[in-house]
Amino acid sequence: MKQRLIGIASGLVVGLVGLALLLVGPLSPNRAPAQSQLATPTETATAVITESEPVSTSVEVEPCLVTELEEDPLIVNLQAQVRDASTSAVIYDRSGSIAARPASVQKLLTAAAALKVLGPNYTATTRVYQDQANKSVIYLVGGGDPTITRLAEGTQSVYRNAPKLDVLAAQAIRALGGVSISKVVVDSSLYGGPSGEYLEVWDKRGLTEGYQPYISALQVDGDRENPAKLSSKRSTDPVKRAGDWFKRSLGTTAKSAVVEKGITPPSAKEIAKISSRPIVEWIDYMIEVSDNTTAEALARLVSIDLGLGGGSGTLTEAYQRALTGTGLNLAGIKIEDGSGLSRYNQVSPALINDLLTLIPKDPELSVMLTGFPVAGSPGSLSDRFTELTGDVVAKTGWIRTGYTLAGYLNLEDGNQLIFTAYNLADSVSLDNRAALDRLVEGFYNCGTALRDR
Repeated sequence: MKQRLIGIASGLVVGLVGLALLLVGPLSPNRAPAQSQLATPTETATAVITESEPVSTSVEVEPCLVTELEEDPLIVNLQAQVRDASTSAVIYDRSGSIAARPASVQKLLTAAAALKVLGPNYTATTRVYQDQANKSVIYLVGGGDPTITRLAEGTQSVYRNAPKLDVLAAQAIRALGGVSISKVVVDSSLYGGPSGEYLEVWDKRGLTEGYQPYISALQVDGDRENPAKLSSKRSTDPVKRAGDWFKRSLGTTAKSAVVEKGITPPSAKEIAKISSRPIVEWIDYMIEVSDNTTAEALARLVSIDLGLGGGSGTLTEAYQRALTGTGLNLAGIKIEDGSGLSRYNQVSPALINDLLTLIPKDPELSVMLTGFPVAGSPGSLSDRFTELTGDVVAKTGWIRTGYTLAGYLNLEDGNQLIFTAYNLADSVSLDNRAALDRLVEGFYNCGTALRDR
């Protein structure tokens, strides 16, 4: 029920006196007075000052409940919290302080950690080195940039204006000065194993369905078979594939070269490099379409910058340290990955709401707002909340055991709600997502009159 306040003004017109009243009688409430009967502006002003009582503008707002929506059988295990943005007051709470799996809503924490530690203008650099003992051996060294693309100049991958592998190869060829390449050593030692890391808890369908690659410091196009498609089949060895694609870019110079994994010796000389776009652009895309690839890269780059090594086991401490000083209470969180794919991540709706409250006020974090999906616009909310186009601005989340949503509801009366909601179960379907959306629509319809039972 949308809450609307309608003010009703009432006034008394100065009547005629004496015999005129007896002849004419009182004015009917359904009858407008004749022009000659209206008080002059001076008379009206005097009456207001001397005779009118003050009119109260405060009106009791009837509490608005969403009981039927939250008791829908498709809302299996609800954890949610809603706040009035103007006061930050909690107006609705269902186990909001209990940590649970946030799914891709966790990417908001990943973005915040990256902005606080790395800064919006951080770039990741992929480099080529030449062996000084054997000049025909080169090393392709990953710097944590999964966006570098094998597509030709003038074509775009999913990562707009991404650095080109061909440009890196051309630099290397010029530096080699006609030396033929006998070996391309691929080095992904910055973080993860030689072939990258795929957590045991992640569903292997992430590879075949193409929404998650192995996480490696060296990869091309996020290891997608189709660089221009967000979800595209991935391999089990993005590092070796990066080397194969680089060899192809080198052309005849590397026609007989072998590609193998290894570590770059300290004596090797840098001969080429190419850098990513600033990570603020990664963050925009990551939040808008829920890209897991850049989320994992950002998480590990944060860990490395803090001296923690970049492994998945370091991420809880990395996020806690990254966000020290923000006022966020990160005690009790558990972070297993940057994307939110692990069902063992533990983040409460209340903590996400704390972050959502902070984002518009913090100059370093406010850049995140441009990436938030908006109902009716391109992104992960493009086909949801069709009746609330532009009014739902929220990060989506999905794993096979839950749907989540967190963001802002821009109300018709100009007010705003901040909300985070999890619908968790042993397994979920699109019907569970629809039920969650209906509940959020209920929050919107109630507006600031929303209350607990």
